[in-house]
Amino acid sequence: MKTRLSAVLLCLSLALAATPALSSEPGHVDLTPLAGAMNTTPTVNLAFGPAMMAGFAETLRQNNPELADVLKSVKGLRVMVYEDVDSSGTEPRANELLDQMDAAGWSPALTIRDGSTEIDLLLLESEQYVKGLTLLLRDGSSTAVFANIHGDLDPVIIGQLIGSGKAMEGFDLGELMSQLPGQDDNGED
Repeated sequence: MKTRLSAVLLCLSLALAATPALSSEPGHVDLTPLAGAMNTTPTVNLAFGPAMMAGFAETLRQNNPELADVLKSVKGLRVMVYEDVDSSGTEPRANELLDQMDAAGWSPALTIRDGSTEIDLLLLESEQYVKGLTLLLRDGSSTAVFANIHGDLDPVIIGQLIGSGKAMEGFDLGELMSQLPGQDDNGED
């Protein structure tokens, strides 16, 4: 009985360890395994869910309703930036994640391989929406950036907004940052 229990616990542990970084929510990618491979804290670490994105959207609504609608369609945003680090240790996990994303129907939108610089930008699309956009940037011994944005991003509306020349109209990063808990009007602690 003790041997069976040990075997079951071992199988459960292996199954959990092998759980893919892809979420059941379309477009969401858990970037935590890549962060774990960095062995340091990110210089920038953003993790916003739908409530924060809706709040940012409403901040912009009066000055730029189109940009507000785009932001409101975002269900999650995760960005991690590492500077002055050796990102080469992330390659096995990055390759595993890229394989999982490929198997789940993600499409490579941009791939760059230049010396120690590796950049992968992947999209998960439905017929009407971009459900997810993931960036994996590894620059050898200097920088790593991992980002995922997911939701129901309408490329037609985004294209119209960019084409109008008003994509960033009414956007004030300082104002947005001042809304975060513990931030003053300059976005500082």
